[in-house]
Amino acid sequence: MKKLILLIGLGLMANFAKAQQIPLYSNYFFTPYIYNPALSGTDGVTEATILHRRQWSGIQGSPETSALAVNGSMNDGSVGWSVYGFSDKTDILNRIGVYGNYAYHVKLTDDISLSGGLGAGYVNQSIDQSGVRARDAGDIFTVVAPNRGTFDLNLGLSLMVRDFTLGFAAPQLLSQNVVYATNPSDINYNLIRHYVASAQYDFKFAGDKQVLSPIAMVRAAEGVPFQLDAGLLYNMVEYGYVGAMFRSNYGVTANVGVNLSEQLTLGYAYDFSTNTYASNFGTSHEFMLTYRFGSNKDNERMENEIKRLKLMQRRQKDEVEETVDEKLKEFKDSYKDEMAKALEEEKQKMQAELERMREEAAQNNSNNGGNQNNTGNRMQDLQNRRNNNQNNPNNSNNPNNNAGNQGNQGDQGNQGNFNPDNNGPQNYPSNNLASNVAPGSPGYYVTAGVFGNQANANRLMNNLGSQGLDARIFQDPSNNFYYVYLLKFDSYQEADQAKASGLNGRYSGDLWIKIVN
Repeated sequence: MKKLILLIGLGLMANFAKAQQIPLYSNYFFTPYIYNPALSGTDGVTEATILHRRQWSGIQGSPETSALAVNGSMNDGSVGWSVYGFSDKTDILNRIGVYGNYAYHVKLTDDISLSGGLGAGYVNQSIDQSGVRARDAGDIFTVVAPNRGTFDLNLGLSLMVRDFTLGFAAPQLLSQNVVYATNPSDINYNLIRHYVASAQYDFKFAGDKQVLSPIAMVRAAEGVPFQLDAGLLYNMVEYGYVGAMFRSNYGVTANVGVNLSEQLTLGYAYDFSTNTYASNFGTSHEFMLTYRFGSNKDNERMENEIKRLKLMQRRQKDEVEETVDEKLKEFKDSYKDEMAKALEEEKQKMQAELERMREEAAQNNSNNGGNQNNTGNRMQDLQNRRNNNQNNPNNSNNPNNNAGNQGNQGDQGNQGNFNPDNNGPQNYPSNNLASNVAPGSPGYYVTAGVFGNQANANRLMNNLGSQGLDARIFQDPSNNFYYVYLLKFDSYQEADQAKASGLNGRYSGDLWIKIVN
């Protein structure tokens, strides 16, 4: 019976202590890496802190916690580290833990950084058997081991956006189970996983020498009501700090600290409960002593230098962006001017070429006007005789008429072997067709278009081909223009006749003659 009562009492005490597994502090805003390893080394200085807290001083065996923490950074602040050891005693239960934290800080932009942290440690849970009251003191040694330990991990993340810090951590990540006894009944202590979220914003005044910081923290665990902290801290960097905090399901805290020297700060926190049992619980007291390796002036000089470098970097970045914008604008303006100039030159070339073509056409018309009239008369005479032969079939037996037809056939030879009854492409002999002509060879080209861009010339050539017209392209090296031609003749008269007749009525667009010597 004695053993059964003892086991029940130890089990109840263990269950009661479950909610207090993570040591409770009231000055944790100066040692945030205790809860979140990702916040190790964020200040860029090395410091050591001693904490001692006595909770519920009006109750015998109330929680009493002591801690020693060292925090620093290296690799120009990209790596943070901290070492943390504590002793947390509640009546006959005593827990001792040692952790080492590592954090890596990634600077995403000048104002945004992301940190990840991992903490590993060992926790030993022991029972003070001398504090157990039993008729037979030897009974407890037969069923309960004096202490048990286990390995533990902490995980954390932190996001900093200028003066705002948001953190999330999972202490006691592995949720290890510490077993004291299994016979005649299980006695164990379960390290349940916790979840901690924190947020802090720093309003800075007087050149960062005065900082007002709203702070909030939420702690939660399975089977335990979540706890919310909400407070305000006013830090006078050269002199000390004052603050106040409300903690749900607990009470109110007042914080005060004074800088004893440039390296040493002494802090105190006073808690008083606001729940139904406040008068029975009594008050809580917490003391903090922090030593910084390096004076505040050195830290201030370093911070000012960092700010100066950041400001210089930001100015250089602005100057580079401004220079790039100016160069881009100049390039755009220059490109527009060059394009406009090129288009104007192209236009002038085309106008000059058209003017030259007009002058050549006018000169050739003046020199060959008589021949063109004679050729026209021959064509008209030929047509009349054809009509006469068609209306009077007997004329074909007349020798005189046959002679006339032979004469006309001679005239046709003079006109480029033109055959009105020929059903070939464009009704012209094959040697005059564009596909059978050496592009750019000397002669007279019946031309449908002239372009400065070859793609446009190709487009017209393909369009004419789709209409059943034989068209090709050649480039004049004297002006680099592309000519789309349909026929080529050895004499100007033949070319002019084809142009005037619209390729015997096959083409209704504008045509002109390109002369290649």
